[in-house]
Amino acid sequence: MRIARIGVACLFGVAALIALIIVACGNDDDAAAPPPTAPPPTAVDDAQDGHDHSHDHATLMEVDYEPVPTIELRTHLDPKSGVNLEVITTGFTLAPERASTEPIDGEGHFHIYVDGVKLRRLYAHWAHVDLQTPGDYEIRVEMSANDHAALAVDGVKLDATAIVTIPGPSEGVDAVPDTTIEVEVAGGKPVNGVQRFQIDARDIVTIIVNGDTTDELHIHGYDLVVGFAPGQPGTITFEADIPGIFEAETHHNGDLVMELEVR
Repeated sequence: MRIARIGVACLFGVAALIALIIVACGNDDDAAAPPPTAPPPTAVDDAQDGHDHSHDHATLMEVDYEPVPTIELRTHLDPKSGVNLEVITTGFTLAPERASTEPIDGEGHFHIYVDGVKLRRLYAHWAHVDLQTPGDYEIRVEMSANDHAALAVDGVKLDATAIVTIPGPSEGVDAVPDTTIEVEVAGGKPVNGVQRFQIDARDIVTIIVNGDTTDELHIHGYDLVVGFAPGQPGTITFEADIPGIFEAETHHNGDLVMELEVR
């Protein structure tokens, strides 16, 4: 009987030892296992963080509705400084009250670019651009939807471009003129008919243009432009240093106003 009790005790001891070994091995495995990976952060919706990341001025919006809008740009040199822009459209309604909102077919606003650089938005059909430095400028007006995307047809933007020449000092000679010519234009045509004015070479000439519309007088050969408007005569003074016969026409109507004969 004593031997049997010893055998039972030994069996219990062996079982306990085996259990400890199993537990110890299990703990080692758990310690070696990497910690669980944290879930990735949840993306924040644009509307939740207060920013509209979908806004992109370079985005094109294809016009898939009728009528397809059209745009035309006319430029008028301001008698005092810079140029006045006249934007003519069809099938398009200006909606400044809905700028930076969802696009609606056939409405939006304009963007003005000077030499490829955006100047500003435009919410009207007329605008003044104050160009002070003499030279040639490329002015482009782009049709934009309410959300500022550029309207396009088959990937081509709906815009209009014009080249504007701001007269330099050589076109505004500070000297007493040898000859002063004054013409009056009505409806783009000279009131007294087309006249030829004779000028001696190297003379200082002043031309004054009065008109009942807003337009420009383009003096060919000398490549001079003088703007005028109702109640705002245009004046330009230059040295007649190129001999020949030169026509002067209204820029937009294309009507002959006068001729200069430099002898």
